Amino acid sequence: METQQSPRDRVLHTDDQLRDMIELLLRQANQRQFWLLFIDERGCLGDPLMPMADYPEDPGESVRVDDLGEVSHGHLLMHRIGSMREMTGNAQVVLVWEHPGLQEPREIDRAWARAMAEQAEALDVPLRAQFTLFERGVRQMHPDDYV
Repeated sequence: METQQSPRDRVLHTDDQLRDMIELLLRQANQRQFWLLFIDERGCLGDPLMPMADYPEDPGESVRVDDLGEVSHGHLLMHRIGSMREMTGNAQVVLVWEHPGLQEPREIDRAWARAMAEQAEALDVPLRAQFTLFERGVRQMHPDDYV
């Protein structure tokens, strides 16, 4: 008897496989938000899968928080993402920037992708990849897209 493999048990060796998984799970953009996904130590999609709407427009804008002092929104978000990754025991982080409309990343998506890549490096958070989710599919964002 052949059993069908659950999407959670598929090892995502390549970014193309990861993109296909994101497209299967999220399908199409409905609103401005980003998705936080984790990859576990096996290379499979980990838990949790989290959407976040209403994130700030400017990742470089400063915010004061009790535990970190004054930092940028980008730094704060990546710090929290890194903490969640450690608490959940996952190996890597994947970000998906969702917005309905055009099939090209918007400037705000580029700004956030750039800030997240910079902060992931600064905070030693293993950011595997970033994607943009459109109304008609998913596209990987490479450094050339946001540098």
